[in-house]
Amino acid sequence: MASNQYSTLILVLLMVVAFYFLILRPQKKRQQALAKMTRELQPGDQVLLGSGLFGTLVSLGTKQAVLEIAPGVELTVLKQAIVRRATEADVDAVSEDEIGDELEAEATATYDSGDPEPVVRADPDAPSTSPTYPSSTPDNDRSNLR
Repeated sequence: MASNQYSTLILVLLMVVAFYFLILRPQKKRQQALAKMTRELQPGDQVLLGSGLFGTLVSLGTKQAVLEIAPGVELTVLKQAIVRRATEADVDAVSEDEIGDELEAEATATYDSGDPEPVVRADPDAPSTSPTYPSSTPDNDRSNLR
């Protein structure tokens, strides 16, 4: 009977040790590495957010970071949203000139097909399709309330 109690106790202790080494310890190391990376961030670093957005750090506060996600477009996020620094492997090798050339080629292909460009004309005599709302109705007239 005592042998059965010791084997149960040893089994429970082995499960606790396995839980620690397989789950708790690696999680703690990941948290420490993330905290270290967050402390070492500096303005000008290119980072990746958990949502998949890339941005360049403009400024860092104690809880928030300001990212520039496009020229002149800044976004304020929690520092916790920053997953890691962006690496060369994360960023596409397409330059802005190549993107502009691709967009120009698409536009040329669309309008050179011989189809006329769509024309939008405003008809001043056409009735308005926007709804009209009365300024006061018996249900919402509150002018007599005191």
